[in-house]
Amino acid sequence: MMLQFNIFKNLSIKLRLIIIIMAVSFVSVLLTAFTISVIGRYSIQGNLEQELAVSASIVGDRNTAALLFNDDKQAQANLSVFSVNQNIVQACLYNQMGTLFARYAGKRFENEKCPLDLSERSNVTDSRIELMMPIVKMGDKIGYIYIESTLEQIAAYIKKQILIACTVAATALLVSYLLAINMQKTISKPILSLADTARQVSIRKDFGIRAPLVGDKEKEFNNELVTLTSSFNDMLAEIGARDHQLKQKNTELERARDIAEGANRAKSQFLANISHELRTPLNAIIGFSSILMNQLFGSLGDQKYLEYSKDINESGTHLLDIINDILDLSKAEAGKLTLHYEEVHIGKAIGKCITILSERADKGKVSIITNIPKMLPLLVVDRLRFVQIMLNIISNAVKFTEEKGRVHISVATRTVDDEVTHFVVTVEDTGIGMAKDDIEKAFQSFGQIDSGLNRKYEGTGLGLPLTKKLMDLHYGDIQIESEMGKGTVVTLVFPALPPLGVEYEPPTERGA
Repeated sequence: MMLQFNIFKNLSIKLRLIIIIMAVSFVSVLLTAFTISVIGRYSIQGNLEQELAVSASIVGDRNTAALLFNDDKQAQANLSVFSVNQNIVQACLYNQMGTLFARYAGKRFENEKCPLDLSERSNVTDSRIELMMPIVKMGDKIGYIYIESTLEQIAAYIKKQILIACTVAATALLVSYLLAINMQKTISKPILSLADTARQVSIRKDFGIRAPLVGDKEKEFNNELVTLTSSFNDMLAEIGARDHQLKQKNTELERARDIAEGANRAKSQFLANISHELRTPLNAIIGFSSILMNQLFGSLGDQKYLEYSKDINESGTHLLDIINDILDLSKAEAGKLTLHYEEVHIGKAIGKCITILSERADKGKVSIITNIPKMLPLLVVDRLRFVQIMLNIISNAVKFTEEKGRVHISVATRTVDDEVTHFVVTVEDTGIGMAKDDIEKAFQSFGQIDSGLNRKYEGTGLGLPLTKKLMDLHYGDIQIESEMGKGTVVTLVFPALPPLGVEYEPPTERGA
């Protein structure tokens, strides 16, 4: 059934319409013939029953005298009237005592026997119709008459109806086919025209093409095909107008993109140049302030000079870190930041980061807790960039955690078929947290969450954007979950190995 439906579904509209019209005509003829046959059959049956009843009544009246005077020869002669009806099987005449008095049997039914049951009845079976009725004279039963007939008249009628139905059905199929051939053109031709127009529009990319109208759309009464064609053309006009607008917008966007890319390149070039130019005098400032702090060429005298030189050194170092972050971010955005992969012991690398930040953590009375398995395989990353990522994340956690808070660092692995595929580093703090809507803003360059925090917690807003760029370069992922007043959880996912084709250096030592 499903196969037949699929075959029909794949037919053309022309063939579908022809088949539908012919099927409707054929079914209509069959239903009409069937209805007429059923009505005719029961009508003939009713006529037969009525005819037998009349015949039984007439023959019974004729045999009244024969039954009263016990004249069986006259009774036999009276029953012979049924010989003119070839459908009569037999006619049986019984006397008042129920004894068979006379009988008529058709030539084909001489072996039939009269029934013994004399109860009044009128029955119809699949092939016979029988009638048993009493013969009454002056209110007294003087005998019984039984008549049995075949239903060959009905069978002949049904055969005739079948022959007529087949002839009419064949004629109807032929006529409906001829009509369908002509009628389907009024439906399939406009649809095929629409399909051809759509194909031409697709091939030529020309929305100025229009489908030919099949009628006058200005008339009050339009059929569905006129409405469809008109709507299709209106749609093409609308698409053409929008396509023109889209091309204009694309041109404007391309122009704006070129301007933005040029500005971004100019910005990156400017930041790279200015960062390079600033690092030279900053290194000199840091170096000379370090000499003053250590009093390499003699005592400075007043203690204030030592404090000032220390402030100069710290400020210069902080400024140099900012410049380095700006330079790295500019290179990353310009696609010029390259990675040098090597095998790194993740626990030792994180340990170095904690050592660097321990003074800041102690100063803020923040405890750093680690949960790093000892027997971890080596992670293949850019060593310097990995440390930079961890320093950015852990320093943020320490910076935004209040006194007596804690920062928890854990490392886990993901495996497939017992092989490590990813390293998952989680940094969780009990700090001030941030709203969910501010997380996306935190990943934007120079994006800090609000001015109040800017004043309380120093920073340029480059740490997370740079970390995100570095994670992308490592084909890794960074996710942040945070809630105001409850802390932040940063999850870093590193592939255990770089993409295929990337070479990396074996470790010179099993340190970091």
